[in-house]
Amino acid sequence: MTLAHGTDWLESARLVLRRVAPDDLPFFTRLHALSKVAQHLYPNGRTRSPEETAAWLRYTLASYEQLALGYLAVLCKEDGALIGRCGLMDLVVESSAPGHEIRRGWFGREDAPAGLALTFECELGYTFDPDVWGRGFATEAACCVRDYARDVLPWQYAISAILPRNVRSRRVAERSGARRDGQMHVVGATWDRYLWPLAVDDGSRLQLVPMN
Repeated sequence: MTLAHGTDWLESARLVLRRVAPDDLPFFTRLHALSKVAQHLYPNGRTRSPEETAAWLRYTLASYEQLALGYLAVLCKEDGALIGRCGLMDLVVESSAPGHEIRRGWFGREDAPAGLALTFECELGYTFDPDVWGRGFATEAACCVRDYARDVLPWQYAISAILPRNVRSRRVAERSGARRDGQMHVVGATWDRYLWPLAVDDGSRLQLVPMN
């Protein structure tokens, strides 16, 4: 996501979240080529080619400018290593579905068909290098983005689209306060919708780091 004016990055206890940059391409090319990652990102578990990842990075950079949305790169404070991504992306769903059918959705408004009543939402997503799985980084980053969306934007809610088999992502969402809110059909698969309520409370705020 594009950060608020006057904010250079987001910071949590162990992580720094900044905009994705062109120099990050090698890391994401490797990440998208890992089968254990791809099985949770895409319905058929197909890994992505270097060309597809380059197109994803261009889309992310364009989304910053056009929609003020997009993944942030996640870095570990301890050594500065890039370990994953987390952020808010464009999500479009049918405002209603006929009968008891599952609503359709699209990851990006440019793919949504004309002539339908649509609801424009934002997806809170997170993907990390398997080498750091199990250390709580995804939960920490997701909570940082959640708090930013609540305190700075401010939004009423966000959605996470999680494949039913993705137990790790589901646990991250549930630990961070999201709850299952039905399903939707996107890119040929049925995804669980997890709703992040973003009502302001009296809890601690995230740390915003000003630009120099």
